[in-house]
Amino acid sequence: MKQIGYYNGVIGELNEMRIPMQDRALFFGDGVYDFAFAYDGNIFALDDHLDRFYNSCRLLEIDFPLSREELTAEFRRCIEASESRGGLSIYWQSSRGNCRRNHVFPPKEEKPTLLITVTEMKPQDFSKPLHLITVEDTRFFHCNIKTLNLIPNVIASQRAAEAGCGEAVLHRGAQLTECAHSSLLIIKDGVLIAPVLNELVLPSVSRKHLFELAAECGIPSEARDVKMDEVFNADEVIVCSTTKLCIQADQIDGKAVGMKDPETFGRLQKAYFDRVYKETGWVMG
Repeated sequence: MKQIGYYNGVIGELNEMRIPMQDRALFFGDGVYDFAFAYDGNIFALDDHLDRFYNSCRLLEIDFPLSREELTAEFRRCIEASESRGGLSIYWQSSRGNCRRNHVFPPKEEKPTLLITVTEMKPQDFSKPLHLITVEDTRFFHCNIKTLNLIPNVIASQRAAEAGCGEAVLHRGAQLTECAHSSLLIIKDGVLIAPVLNELVLPSVSRKHLFELAAECGIPSEARDVKMDEVFNADEVIVCSTTKLCIQADQIDGKAVGMKDPETFGRLQKAYFDRVYKETGWVMG
């Protein structure tokens, strides 16, 4: 397959594409992004990802010029250019514009940019539970916006990699928020539990899916403040994201966690795999 890059309507080989030096994403991280995957040309949960993308644009006051239908058409162009019918990662971002560096917003005639990449995607090994570490959440108070400003997430991810772990669990004092690039949920006494959505937590598409699937499976669920002690004492600790979907964790900071309710977890994971297959034809697990 071809690794595809796209910038403001121009499509080419990813490594040959160039971005203008005055794109506000480079100066300020002044933009938003989202990520989805596709299989056999079918993009999984695209409406959910578009909902979050356009909401992030609204919250950052970025007047993104393309409609949902027009943006989807650009994704299709990039998928076709990749010449692949297998698993694909689709990343896109929009910055506030390409113009002279100035902290204030550019004039209205300066249109937001659109960058897309389409690359090969291989699914997670869902049979292997993750090891996690904890990291104090030092991000700002707009974590609900999928902004390009990800330095704290990058540092936390690096600390996890150095510890031989698959993710970093972020917390503010005793309160769980999420992971560096995933959401964290727990199962306790047969109930699926996740932190309430607010300015400290990204509205994860996979988290949304798990709540929907729990309802379909007859599994009770609730969103509320979650303490770190509850995470360490949970029956199951679940990491979810667009790439991880739904995977167990068995260790945090070197301490054994979860792995006590495989029946409830297994029902959720299977339901998620079934949903992916129904929408895309991709067999997970």
